[in-house]
Amino acid sequence: MGQYPITAGVFGKALAIPGTGNTNIIPASAWLFENQQQNPITGTNYTGSQIYLGTAGDVTVILSDTVGAQNTVTGLNLAPIFPANPSYSGFAAGTGYDTGTNVTTTAVSLVHKSPAKQPTGLTVDITVPVPAAIAAPTTAGTGYSAGAVTSTATTGTGTGITGTVTIDGANTVTGFTFTSGGTGYEVGDIVQLDQAASGNNATITLTEVTNGAVTAITIGNAAGTNYSVGDIITVNQGGSGLNCKFAIREVQSLLPTQAADAVTFKAVPVGTILPVAIDYVLVCPADSVALK
Repeated sequence: MGQYPITAGVFGKALAIPGTGNTNIIPASAWLFENQQQNPITGTNYTGSQIYLGTAGDVTVILSDTVGAQNTVTGLNLAPIFPANPSYSGFAAGTGYDTGTNVTTTAVSLVHKSPAKQPTGLTVDITVPVPAAIAAPTTAGTGYSAGAVTSTATTGTGTGITGTVTIDGANTVTGFTFTSGGTGYEVGDIVQLDQAASGNNATITLTEVTNGAVTAITIGNAAGTNYSVGDIITVNQGGSGLNCKFAIREVQSLLPTQAADAVTFKAVPVGTILPVAIDYVLVCPADSVALK
């Protein structure tokens, strides 16, 4: 095909654009000649084209070379040793954690990055089991109400156990259910159950301890950006030992999205060639043409 001068430059090829555009972000080129497969897949990427408007109106596009979130986390390593490189630390369960969703994290990366490209934003959901309920207290105590209690260790050095109590008609404790397993406890420790207005004299003897160890981690509602395989991640949760760690196993860079990356040109006159390079045409007037 010959080349013909147009106001915006010289173009040798033209491709009709659907009048309503295509909001699907399909990275394969919309230009068949740019696909080298035997059975080419036509995508929606106009790969740096300029757009000629055959009808006036608004145009919504994603500019050339726009990318989505880069190096987002898609896989976690929860093995004791990172299998891809044993020098990387693996999973550590930590202490003093409670089950939670969208818990923030911090990262230490062994891959050099500029200050503007530091890994950030990953949140995780964590599962932390608590000890089994105590069927009956060691000491029933006096003056309790059914509901929440905190704790004071009377033997050992553990801290942080919380839970709820059941009581009888004499306001003495008949049972205890854990809401947090705390940290630093050992089997056999005696724990005092504290509650405002009670005698604070009910106690339980621990027959099982979990000490806030994390048993499962999944990616939360944010996969973050700029992570590298092998980055060491710490789960940040207030009251914990800040010592639950794991490594990044897999990352993926994402395509642009209409919500985050689209640009709209308003009321563009008929016959205009947009003076920008376009990758994706999301909305445009009828009779518009991609030019290269």
